Amino acid sequence: MQVSQALDVMEALLRASEHPDITAIERYGRDAQVGGQSPPGISVLHKSSDTRALLTALPAPRDATPVQLPTEPLSMQHRAARMLAFAHQLLDATRPEVFASWELCGEPGTKGPVAAAIRIAARDGSVIYLRGLAASGSMREPETDPHPDYQIPQGVQSWHRSPSAARAEPVSA
Repeated sequence: MQVSQALDVMEALLRASEHPDITAIERYGRDAQVGGQSPPGISVLHKSSDTRALLTALPAPRDATPVQLPTEPLSMQHRAARMLAFAHQLLDATRPEVFASWELCGEPGTKGPVAAAIRIAARDGSVIYLRGLAASGSMREPETDPHPDYQIPQGVQSWHRSPSAARAEPVSA
């Protein structure tokens, strides 16, 4: 599986989630594969703090170890780990057919409350490693979750059955 295909799936899941704190979802990076100067990824802008959570495709380190999904909500100050946990929850809820498995991973030398990345094994045997990062915004992170009752909508489970809307093309005169 190409990295861009895995990012397509993750981007579609994030959009289908309709999370009330997410105001923008954008792709970034010029590289088609991991390991280059401009790694590909997804940027998610959060309304509550103007913070961007990033899922960046990077080479998987050999010493990445599986970690459990947290049972308690993570602090808002841990935006990157929260995004990784949310991505894992979306994958658990939808179980995309192109992915065989997924797991949160920790890395020696990284500080965080739970995970540093999510490792996704595709059905074709390839592995995509998405590192969680955060870029601070202009506002402070809220002390408490502004949407503690958010639930993944039922419709997110059928995200892959809905045809994508065609891009608008200018009409020639």
